[in-house]
Amino acid sequence: MNTPLTIPANQSGVIRVFALSMDEGEAKALKSDPNALNAALGAEVDAEQVEIFPVSDLEGVGLVGYLAEGNAVPMEDLTPDRAKLDRLGGWVMIVFSRAFDGQATTLAPAPALTLIGTYGAAGVDWRATETVTSEAAKPYSAPQMSGKKRPSDAAMSGRIATIVLILLGLLVWLMVWISG
Repeated sequence: MNTPLTIPANQSGVIRVFALSMDEGEAKALKSDPNALNAALGAEVDAEQVEIFPVSDLEGVGLVGYLAEGNAVPMEDLTPDRAKLDRLGGWVMIVFSRAFDGQATTLAPAPALTLIGTYGAAGVDWRATETVTSEAAKPYSAPQMSGKKRPSDAAMSGRIATIVLILLGLLVWLMVWISG
């Protein structure tokens, strides 16, 4: 049995790569049956956040390229395990930290699962690296809006129609008064 792996609560951006020492049928069973996947990992996980595939599917890209390009793992994190990742054949399992739904979890992987590595996906660096000095970036630099807005064309048409109707009403009243 493998050493248990403790996953802390609210972990995010971490990817675990396992080599699967099993035949194609067993690997496909893990892929299609969440209960088999949970039994293999020794814990309940969200199967939608686990990828299981043969390394041969990554022809031309390779597992290292897939992790770096497809999953934003920094190349410097992959370098220590690069030879191991390049030699992998058969089926692999990638478990994303979202598979644990923010819960603290202890994995007890089956003997057929070998942890190859744990990698952090590159996050967004929100720190500003340069200062913006343009006038438009300064607070309250937008042009001041006038308090009164120009009436729309529809509003003006409505006002004109109202005046015409009032005048027509007065004209009718005047004709009735003259004739009567």
